[in-house]
Amino acid sequence: MAHRFNQTNIVACRGPWAGHISNASNLCGKGWNVCSWKESSMLKQITWNEATTIEGCYAYDASQDGGTCKPCISDHWGSDDLAAVGKSCQHQNLMSKSCIGLGKIDASCCVDSLLRRACTYRPGIASGVLCCKKEAIPSLPQVRVIVDKSNFIIGENILLVCQVSNAKGPLNIAWLKDKTLIKVEEINKNSQSKLSLNKINHHHNGEYTCLATNDDGTSQDSIKIRARGHQGCAAGDNRLPRKYYNISACPGRWKGHIKNGGNLCGDNFQVCSIENVQSLNEISWKDLFFLEGCFSYDATHNSKQCLRCKETAVMAGLGRSCQYKLKPKGCSRHGYLYSKYSKKAKNKCTYNKGSTTGVMCCRIPSKKEVIKGIYCIAYVILLVKMEDTASIGIIYAFANSAIMEMPVNSRTVHKSIMHIKVSGIYRLPS
Repeated sequence: MAHRFNQTNIVACRGPWAGHISNASNLCGKGWNVCSWKESSMLKQITWNEATTIEGCYAYDASQDGGTCKPCISDHWGSDDLAAVGKSCQHQNLMSKSCIGLGKIDASCCVDSLLRRACTYRPGIASGVLCCKKEAIPSLPQVRVIVDKSNFIIGENILLVCQVSNAKGPLNIAWLKDKTLIKVEEINKNSQSKLSLNKINHHHNGEYTCLATNDDGTSQDSIKIRARGHQGCAAGDNRLPRKYYNISACPGRWKGHIKNGGNLCGDNFQVCSIENVQSLNEISWKDLFFLEGCFSYDATHNSKQCLRCKETAVMAGLGRSCQYKLKPKGCSRHGYLYSKYSKKAKNKCTYNKGSTTGVMCCRIPSKKEVIKGIYCIAYVILLVKMEDTASIGIIYAFANSAIMEMPVNSRTVHKSIMHIKVSGIYRLPS
C-alpha cells in the first residue's frame, strides 16, 4: 500500500524496477511519475522526520553528490549517488544539503558507477520509488483573427475568420463587438468560426474580438474595423467615376440648409460650395449626362455672380435630372443647373424629396498639400527677385504641377499668386 506524505503530492510506492530509475514509472499510478531532481521544490515539502521514519527506502531520480541536487547518471562517478528517503536507507547525513533541503539520504552511494549499478534497483537496498503527481500543463487555445481585406470600404462585404489551435477538450467560440456578445451563424466548426459583415457602413465600426474557451481557460484575439467612404461619400456610394479624385456625388437626404449635408460626405470631404466651383467644372459633359439625379451644393446662380445658397434663391445642382437653363453666366460652366422647387417653397436650400438626390462633396486639402504649394510659390518668387529667367520656367512648371494635385479651391489661390509675381519678368505659358 502506498504511503502519502503529509500535505504533499508525493507518495512512496513499493516494488522493483528494471534499468535506470527513470524507467520505474510503472510503479506509479495514472497521472503520477517517478520524482526527480526537477521536482526539488515539491520534495522540500517532506520533513526530515518523515524522511527518516517511514519504513523502507524509496528512491527517486536524483543525485546528491557533494550536497547538490542533479540527475542521477549511471556512468558518471560524480553523479551516481541514488537519492532516497526512508528509515531503511543506508546513508543518512543531517548536516548535508540535498534535494529535500537540509539533510541528505541516499539508497546507495560512492562507487556505484564503477560497479555499473548506479541509479538501478537492487534488492535489499531499495524498497520502491517516490512518485510525484504530474502538474497539469494548461492547454489554452491559441486564437488568431484574420480578415480577407486590408481596407474596409463602405458597401463591401468583409469576412472575419477566427482560427483556434492547441485546444484540448470541449471548445466554445464566441464573438464580441466592443465587448458586447454578438450572434454568429457559423461557429465552432473545425476549430474555427466565421463572422460575415455584409455591405459594411459606419455602424459596423468597432473592435471585434474572438473568444475561445476550453477547460483550461480562455484566449482571445481582436481586430478593429473602420469603414471608410470611397471617393468622399460616407455611405461609399459615389455616383461619379473614380477619376474625379477631389469630387463625389453622394446620394441621401439631409436636415436643414445644404451646408449641413456633410453627413453624406466621407472623411476629409465637405459639401461643395462656391469655393469649389472650378473643381466642379472639371466634370465632363458626358459624365454629367450619365449622372442620374440632381446633386446639390452650397451655391445659387445669379446673373452677376456666384453666391452661397440663400433661402429665397434657387439651389445649384449637378445631374441629368436637374432643371436646366442655358445661360453663359452662373456658378457652373454647364449653365444653370438647379433643383426644382415649388414657387411657394419658403426655403429652397434644403432637401426636397423628388427633386434633390443628394449632395456634391469636395475634398478638403490637407496641411501637407497647402504647405507644399506655399513652398513652391516661395521658391518661384525667390527666383523672380533674383531675375533668374532661365530657371523660372522649369521651377514654375514644377510648382504648377504640385499645385495641380490640390483641390481647386486651394489651387486657384496659389496659381493667382504665382501669376502676379512672375508675369512681370517672365512670359507665362498659356
